[in-house]
Amino acid sequence: MTPKTSPAELIAHWPFSADFENVINEQLSLANHNVEVTQKAAHFNGRDSFLEIANHLALDWGKDDFSISVWIETEAQSDVIGDLLSKYDSATRRGWTLGVITNSGVTSTAQPNYRHLHFGIDNGSAGNWTDHGRPGNAVFIYSLAAVGGKLYAGTFEREADQTGHLWRYEGNDQWHDCGATPDGSNGIPSIVDFGGELYCASGRYNPAGSRLGEAQNTAPGGHVYRVASDGKWIDCGVPGGKDAVPESTFTTGYETGKADEVYSLTVFRQKLYATSFHQRGAYVYEGGTEWKYIGPDERLMSFTIYKDQLYTLVNGGPVYRYNGDEDWTLCGTPGASDQTYAAATYRGELLVGTWPNCEVLRYDGGEKWTSFGRVGYEMEVMAMALYNAKIYFGTLPMANVWRLDDNDYAYIGNIDNSPEVYLRRVWSMAVYQGKLFAGTLPSGKVLSYEAGRMATSDMALPPGRHHIAAVRDGDMLRLYVDGKLAAQSSSFDSSEFDLNTEQPLKIGFGAHQYFKGTMSDLRLYRGALQADEIQQLSQY
Repeated sequence: MTPKTSPAELIAHWPFSADFENVINEQLSLANHNVEVTQKAAHFNGRDSFLEIANHLALDWGKDDFSISVWIETEAQSDVIGDLLSKYDSATRRGWTLGVITNSGVTSTAQPNYRHLHFGIDNGSAGNWTDHGRPGNAVFIYSLAAVGGKLYAGTFEREADQTGHLWRYEGNDQWHDCGATPDGSNGIPSIVDFGGELYCASGRYNPAGSRLGEAQNTAPGGHVYRVASDGKWIDCGVPGGKDAVPESTFTTGYETGKADEVYSLTVFRQKLYATSFHQRGAYVYEGGTEWKYIGPDERLMSFTIYKDQLYTLVNGGPVYRYNGDEDWTLCGTPGASDQTYAAATYRGELLVGTWPNCEVLRYDGGEKWTSFGRVGYEMEVMAMALYNAKIYFGTLPMANVWRLDDNDYAYIGNIDNSPEVYLRRVWSMAVYQGKLFAGTLPSGKVLSYEAGRMATSDMALPPGRHHIAAVRDGDMLRLYVDGKLAAQSSSFDSSEFDLNTEQPLKIGFGAHQYFKGTMSDLRLYRGALQADEIQQLSQY
């Protein structure tokens, strides 16, 4: 047990060893929604199971410190883990959330956050933007991803003697150049964490689509690279080879049917998948420089993962679900979409963003979709990402950012007002160090937005059993994994964060997805656990 000298008071304890009994406070009883207790743990199926506790005075922590301690176990095959605990009022943006988040479907980056532990609080705060500068000669922040505890940006550069670069954010608006595309192409469309290592894709971007004229550097890309810890770039081949398989009928003003841009990379069930911009279908990595074509016969934009299944978004509008081998199921076309660029999982539902009506739509199964309406006055939803219990959208042509507040859209700001440019984009997004980062075209800048406060562990949580602790301690949030400090928030004035809400406490569900895994020895405390106490709890 926690030492008696602790300033934190244990107010609830669910061992989940044989039942759902709270051994500390019987008044905090659970309503069970399809959760099973077997083998000394509560099992959550990732689809519809969660536990719920009605609001109670013991859970009204207000401006006070509090702590959460829990053991969880997840499988390597589970790409989306989901919410652990949440007591949050979406209408007022007030409360707190704790979960393991995978942002999946963020345009070409596709997977900027993979199994990242996030702990956030908010009280309906307005938020603010910070400019982190322009990496090198970037015109376009083509990709953003948090990998191995660092934030990386892939850029497009416009001039004939310039190539795409990979950059690592060093803080204080400083960017470290990790190298240029070895094939000499002008952009890096995608970055992903695969097996704990950074992989990125090369591409030949044509800025004419953004009314910036034709590309000056037309060297073909189409490679996937692994960037080793020593900085070396290892060529992992060209998905589909140098010629389209099957032959593409799509043309962009460059050669038809040539693999000159890998558009999107995604990890699904421990395998790496890719789309190739000028080819039809998807490819799965088989090691070395080998890739296998898996269909469908469409020009694909990006991937997203929803309820343990891989979906792909199509240039032309449709969405498909992958069944294995070369088998795909058509899931219909969201609204009047001509291009379906981005997706996100929000409150256990799959949302996508579209062109040319800038709609956000929810997938209802089969080939059915429900529209949430147009985002402001825009034409296209570009990036979509979950940040501190809310979904944010980057748009075209004004390079604005919006937030979905229940069934309405809140304007968050314009982050690229470059003059005399017809189409401005907020293309890339990633959550890093408790903030939402976004990349723009044509200014080539990276900016961040902070609303409320978050502590985010920006490394993939390994599969297996882990002890998780989340602590609100005065002016700071802290996250611990297996007894060690994993992340902390920026400081804040605690008097400004009253988290009381009438909403129930949910275990295994929240703003992202139903939890998939097992949970045991869940403890709630009024007050802040100290580091040595958390270390002791992690030994049980």
